[in-house]
Amino acid sequence: MKEKVYNLLIILVLCMAIMQSLFCSLIKPQNNNVYLAQTPSYAQIKNSNTYLYKSAEFNDVNNKWCLLENTYFVKILNNYNSSCYKVEYNGITGFVKKDEVTLINETPITPYPSSITFSIGQTNCYMRLTPQIKDVTDNTICVIPANTTGLKYIGKIIGEEAVDFKGSVWYLTEYNGNIGYVYSGYTTSINAIAENVEQVSLFTENDFSKINPLTNSSCIALIVITLTPCLFILFLLYSPKKVEKHKVKPNSLTPSNKDYANFYDENL
Repeated sequence: MKEKVYNLLIILVLCMAIMQSLFCSLIKPQNNNVYLAQTPSYAQIKNSNTYLYKSAEFNDVNNKWCLLENTYFVKILNNYNSSCYKVEYNGITGFVKKDEVTLINETPITPYPSSITFSIGQTNCYMRLTPQIKDVTDNTICVIPANTTGLKYIGKIIGEEAVDFKGSVWYLTEYNGNIGYVYSGYTTSINAIAENVEQVSLFTENDFSKINPLTNSSCIALIVITLTPCLFILFLLYSPKKVEKHKVKPNSLTPSNKDYANFYDENL
């Protein structure tokens, strides 16, 4: 009896362990499947056609700050809406489309092109609100003197070809507290922009629904299949045993003639 009780306890413990393991696998994420990262602070620029926008109105052609340098990063300020993030890039606040950047886990050492500067040539140069020279009265911020050096390069954008055969690239820069554009045809000595080669890992959302692909029906079936051997073992332990009937030979209990003869001789 004691042996049966011990066996029963062992089976019950095993069943409980199996059930606990199954339920934990259904409701808890596995560390090797999901990287439980904190809310990401940076996103990497995916291609060379990604713009930093002044507002979340992407259809406005005058709403672009500049192109973002591929392989560099933007700092996430907030999740503005379903299609864009509000970000910071090289000292400028703006917006990027979500599908043009990739969230990362780390904080990059060099998130933006650093120490990129340029100089003004031999003539004075206008800083403008937009990358064009039309409407000079409304479009001019200030004049940058000739031979000015060390202007910070924030980014570039394609605009008007202000001088024939000198291209249509404008630089976004800062001068005396002003942010504006300078036509590249009036500049010299810009530093080369190297590719960012920092090793980063992509951010993975904590989407627990992707961890366990089983449906409710599959989970129930798995539990039943797991418990079936335990029930079978219980059945074997506690099923009534058949009493084996020993066959008795017909004359096995009847004294033989020889026995009678021996008994008769002994008693005479």
